[in-house]
Amino acid sequence: MGEPVSGWWRRNAVALGAVVVLVPALGVTVAWHEWSELNSDVPAAPVVVEPGQDAHYGKAQVGPAVADFVDDPLAPRDARVLRVQIDIDPGAPGLACAEPMIRELEGAHREWDPDTSSLTTDWDPLRPASCSSDLTEPYTLDVRYVLPRDAVGPFGVDVISSELWPDNVRFVVEP
Repeated sequence: MGEPVSGWWRRNAVALGAVVVLVPALGVTVAWHEWSELNSDVPAAPVVVEPGQDAHYGKAQVGPAVADFVDDPLAPRDARVLRVQIDIDPGAPGLACAEPMIRELEGAHREWDPDTSSLTTDWDPLRPASCSSDLTEPYTLDVRYVLPRDAVGPFGVDVISSELWPDNVRFVVEP
């Protein structure tokens, strides 16, 4: 029938068993690490807030959001300025968030960052362009975007806090 296992196979049985277990485990570990790195900077699916609605974001109440196109003498000729205002009731402690990005929800799905330097704005501490954890009383985010003339909407305005990552809120606005 067969000869008993002897020699080299018997002397290396433990090492061969370890290889049989460790090689697949290493493959799974590397695959998991690469997959998690690939998705580490992708936010979770946002909580979508429809026009006129508000939502809880952490301990804060955010929204509603409104948007309208405004005239600005400093805007480029081939562009329009979209002003977005979002009510924030930060609660305690205050909510910290970056300046919200805006994206087209239909069409080309382009994205734009706020324009905080080249437009005409009067600074108002109760109408900042980003959330501040120092503010614990209700305030309104006032953010302006320079958009090409062919951008029409609806738009999604993404409010993201590093403290609440990967949770985020997307306000749907139609100017």
